[in-house]
Amino acid sequence: MTVAGEVVPEVASMVRTGVARLVLVGFMGAGKSTVGPLVARALGWDFVDLDDEIAGRDGRHPAEIIRRDGIERFRELESKAARELLRREGLVLAMGGGWAAQPGHMASLGRDSLSVWLKVTPAAALARIRGSAASRPLLAGPDPHAAAATLLRRRTTHYRRSTITIETDGRSPDEVAREILQHPSVKEPDREESE
Repeated sequence: MTVAGEVVPEVASMVRTGVARLVLVGFMGAGKSTVGPLVARALGWDFVDLDDEIAGRDGRHPAEIIRRDGIERFRELESKAARELLRREGLVLAMGGGWAAQPGHMASLGRDSLSVWLKVTPAAALARIRGSAASRPLLAGPDPHAAAATLLRRRTTHYRRSTITIETDGRSPDEVAREILQHPSVKEPDREESE
Protein backbone atom coordinates (compact mmCIF):
# COMPACT_ATOMS: atom_id res chain seq x y z
CA MET A 1 0.00 0.00 0.00
CA THR A 2 1.24 3.48 -0.79
CA VAL A 3 0.69 6.57 1.30
CA ALA A 4 0.79 9.98 -0.41
CA GLY A 5 3.26 8.95 -3.10
CA GLU A 6 5.66 7.12 -0.84
CA VAL A 7 7.05 3.76 -1.82
CA VAL A 8 5.66 0.93 0.27
CA PRO A 9 7.42 1.08 3.66
CA GLU A 10 8.21 -2.65 3.74
CA VAL A 11 10.07 -2.35 0.41
CA ALA A 12 11.99 0.70 1.58
CA SER A 13 13.11 -1.07 4.76
CA MET A 14 14.60 -3.95 2.73
CA VAL A 15 16.71 -1.75 0.50
CA ARG A 16 20.49 -1.88 0.73
CA THR A 17 22.29 -0.51 -2.24
CA GLY A 18 25.31 -1.89 -4.06
CA VAL A 19 25.71 1.23 -6.22
CA ALA A 20 26.73 4.81 -5.48
CA ARG A 21 24.04 6.49 -7.57
CA LEU A 22 21.03 5.82 -9.76
CA VAL A 23 20.75 7.61 -13.11
CA LEU A 24 17.30 7.77 -14.67
CA VAL A 25 17.20 8.28 -18.43
CA GLY A 26 14.36 8.31 -20.89
CA PHE A 27 12.13 10.46 -23.01
CA MET A 28 10.21 13.45 -21.68
CA GLY A 29 7.11 12.28 -19.87
CA ALA A 30 8.65 8.91 -18.97
CA GLY A 31 8.31 9.70 -15.26
CA LYS A 32 11.91 10.42 -14.27
CA SER A 33 11.01 13.47 -12.18
CA THR A 34 8.11 11.67 -10.51
CA VAL A 35 9.69 8.27 -9.87
CA GLY A 36 13.11 9.66 -8.89
CA PRO A 37 12.02 11.28 -5.61
CA LEU A 38 10.18 8.09 -4.59
CA VAL A 39 13.30 5.99 -5.11
CA ALA A 40 15.53 8.57 -3.40
CA ARG A 41 13.23 8.73 -0.37
CA ALA A 42 13.22 4.95 -0.04
CA LEU A 43 17.02 4.85 -0.20
CA GLY A 44 17.52 7.86 2.06
CA TRP A 45 19.39 9.55 -0.81
CA ASP A 46 19.19 12.96 -2.46
CA PHE A 47 17.24 13.51 -5.65
CA VAL A 48 18.27 15.95 -8.37
CA ASP A 49 16.40 16.70 -11.57
CA LEU A 50 19.06 17.83 -14.05
CA ASP A 51 16.75 20.34 -15.74
CA ASP A 52 15.96 21.92 -12.35
CA GLU A 53 19.67 22.01 -11.53
CA ILE A 54 20.42 23.83 -14.79
CA ALA A 55 17.57 26.28 -14.16
CA GLY A 56 18.91 26.98 -10.67
CA ARG A 57 22.40 27.62 -11.96
CA ASP A 58 21.44 29.70 -15.01
CA GLY A 59 18.37 31.43 -13.63
CA ARG A 60 16.28 30.40 -16.64
CA HIS A 61 14.13 27.38 -17.45
CA PRO A 62 15.74 25.00 -19.99
CA ALA A 63 13.06 25.88 -22.57
CA GLU A 64 14.04 29.55 -22.32
CA ILE A 65 17.73 28.72 -22.63
CA ILE A 66 17.00 26.71 -25.77
CA ARG A 67 14.81 29.42 -27.29
CA ARG A 68 17.21 32.29 -26.57
CA ASP A 69 20.66 30.67 -26.75
CA GLY A 70 20.04 27.54 -28.83
CA ILE A 71 20.11 23.82 -28.12
CA GLU A 72 23.92 23.67 -28.33
CA ARG A 73 24.31 26.08 -25.42
CA PHE A 74 21.78 24.13 -23.40
CA ARG A 75 23.66 20.88 -24.09
CA GLU A 76 26.89 22.51 -22.85
CA LEU A 77 25.24 23.55 -19.60
CA GLU A 78 23.63 20.12 -19.27
CA SER A 79 26.92 18.26 -19.80
CA LYS A 80 28.78 20.41 -17.28
CA ALA A 81 26.12 20.05 -14.58
CA ALA A 82 25.82 16.29 -15.14
CA ARG A 83 29.61 15.77 -14.91
CA GLU A 84 29.65 17.50 -11.55
CA LEU A 85 26.61 15.66 -10.21
CA LEU A 86 27.93 12.27 -11.32
CA ARG A 87 30.77 12.66 -8.82
CA ARG A 88 28.30 12.54 -5.94
CA GLU A 89 27.28 9.40 -4.10
CA GLY A 90 23.90 8.64 -2.58
CA LEU A 91 22.12 10.39 -5.43
CA VAL A 92 19.19 9.62 -7.70
CA LEU A 93 19.66 11.78 -10.78
CA ALA A 94 16.94 12.36 -13.39
CA MET A 95 18.60 13.28 -16.66
CA GLY A 96 16.94 15.39 -19.32
CA GLY A 97 15.44 13.45 -22.22
CA GLY A 98 18.30 14.23 -24.61
CA TRP A 99 21.22 13.78 -22.21
CA ALA A 100 21.76 10.09 -23.00
CA ALA A 101 21.94 10.77 -26.74
CA GLN A 102 24.90 13.14 -26.46
CA PRO A 103 28.30 11.68 -27.42
CA GLY A 104 30.06 9.96 -24.55
CA HIS A 105 27.39 10.54 -21.92
CA MET A 106 26.23 6.96 -21.39
CA ALA A 107 29.82 5.72 -21.63
CA SER A 108 30.78 8.15 -18.85
CA LEU A 109 28.68 6.28 -16.29
CA GLY A 110 30.96 4.18 -14.15
CA ARG A 111 30.28 0.79 -12.64
CA ASP A 112 29.15 2.48 -9.47
CA SER A 113 26.18 4.02 -11.32
CA LEU A 114 23.02 2.09 -12.11
CA SER A 115 21.40 3.51 -15.23
CA VAL A 116 17.67 2.96 -15.61
CA TRP A 117 15.78 3.59 -18.85
CA LEU A 118 12.21 4.52 -18.09
CA LYS A 119 10.63 3.50 -21.38
CA VAL A 120 7.54 5.30 -22.65
CA THR A 121 5.69 5.49 -25.97
CA PRO A 122 5.26 8.85 -27.73
CA ALA A 123 1.49 8.75 -27.12
CA ALA A 124 1.88 8.12 -23.38
CA ALA A 125 4.60 10.76 -23.10
CA LEU A 126 2.44 13.39 -24.80
CA ALA A 127 -0.53 12.52 -22.59
CA ARG A 128 1.62 12.94 -19.47
CA ILE A 129 3.14 16.28 -20.49
CA ARG A 130 -0.06 17.72 -21.95
CA GLY A 131 -0.10 20.64 -19.50
CA SER A 132 3.54 21.51 -20.12
CA ALA A 133 3.82 20.76 -23.84
CA ALA A 134 4.07 24.49 -24.63
CA SER A 135 7.31 24.63 -22.64
CA ARG A 136 8.84 21.83 -24.73
CA PRO A 137 10.54 23.60 -27.66
CA LEU A 138 11.66 20.32 -29.25
CA LEU A 139 7.99 19.43 -29.79
CA ALA A 140 7.04 22.79 -31.30
CA GLY A 141 5.27 22.61 -34.62
CA PRO A 142 2.04 21.41 -36.14
CA ASP A 143 2.48 17.72 -35.21
CA PRO A 144 3.91 17.17 -31.71
CA HIS A 145 3.26 13.41 -31.96
CA ALA A 146 5.41 13.12 -35.10
CA ALA A 147 8.12 15.24 -33.47
CA ALA A 148 8.03 13.06 -30.34
CA ALA A 149 8.16 9.84 -32.38
CA THR A 150 11.14 11.10 -34.38
CA LEU A 151 13.06 12.24 -31.29
CA LEU A 152 12.35 9.00 -29.46
CA ARG A 153 13.43 6.91 -32.44
CA ARG A 154 16.76 8.80 -32.58
CA ARG A 155 17.38 8.43 -28.86
CA THR A 156 16.32 4.83 -28.33
CA THR A 157 19.72 3.37 -29.27
CA HIS A 158 21.30 5.45 -26.51
CA TYR A 159 18.62 4.70 -23.92
CA ARG A 160 19.12 0.98 -24.58
CA ARG A 161 22.65 1.26 -23.18
CA SER A 162 21.12 1.53 -19.70
CA THR A 163 21.71 -1.23 -17.20
CA ILE A 164 17.99 -1.90 -16.87
CA THR A 165 14.86 -0.99 -18.81
CA ILE A 166 11.48 -0.47 -17.19
CA GLU A 167 8.25 -0.06 -19.15
CA THR A 168 6.22 2.81 -17.71
CA ASP A 169 3.11 2.90 -19.91
CA GLY A 170 0.02 2.10 -17.86
CA ARG A 171 1.97 1.84 -14.61
CA SER A 172 1.90 4.06 -11.55
CA PRO A 173 5.04 5.85 -10.33
CA ASP A 174 4.97 3.63 -7.23
CA GLU A 175 5.01 0.46 -9.35
CA VAL A 176 7.97 1.74 -11.36
CA ALA A 177 9.83 2.83 -8.21
CA ARG A 178 9.21 -0.57 -6.61
CA GLU A 179 10.69 -2.34 -9.64
CA ILE A 180 13.82 -0.17 -9.47
CA LEU A 181 14.20 -0.79 -5.74
CA GLN A 182 13.92 -4.54 -6.24
CA HIS A 183 16.66 -4.71 -8.86
CA PRO A 184 19.61 -6.86 -7.63
CA SER A 185 22.07 -3.94 -7.90
CA VAL A 186 19.90 -1.93 -5.53
CA LYS A 187 18.45 -4.62 -3.28
CA GLU A 188 21.24 -6.98 -2.42
CA PRO A 189 20.19 -10.50 -1.33
CA ASP A 190 20.00 -11.22 2.39
CA ARG A 191 23.17 -12.85 3.67
CA GLU A 192 21.22 -15.94 4.79
CA GLU A 193 19.87 -16.40 1.26
CA SER A 194 23.33 -16.13 -0.30
CA GLU A 195 25.01 -18.61 2.04
